[in-house]
Amino acid sequence: MPVYTLACTQPLPVSARKAVADIITDVHCDVTGAPPEFVNVLFLHGQRTRNGERLAVIGNVRSGGNRNRELTDSLQAAIHDGVAQAAELPASQVSVRLIGFPASWSMEGGEILPEPGEEDAWLNRTS
Repeated sequence: MPVYTLACTQPLPVSARKAVADIITDVHCDVTGAPPEFVNVLFLHGQRTRNGERLAVIGNVRSGGNRNRELTDSLQAAIHDGVAQAAELPASQVSVRLIGFPASWSMEGGEILPEPGEEDAWLNRTS
């Protein structure tokens, strides 16, 4: 259950929010193999950001399993580029930080989340 929280200095138009949420979901699923049902995107408008950024993304993502440093770096870079493009902002005005946490620290529908790479079995068992 990745949760991506986006702090925006100004409200993004609905069409931009949809584009940003879609790109985050697509990139997260393409890079990690997680199902799209797990991805959550929250927008916080009128927030202060650092270093003159207009949009700051903090992604809380499961660590362990099939997640290594290379995958995490690839995920961060792809989300950064995709969000900047979808929000129609210069890349220099967008930041992305990913914070990893063990799957056992989170629940979805009252069930502890599976380790990365074990989602199919978990979804079959819980549906």
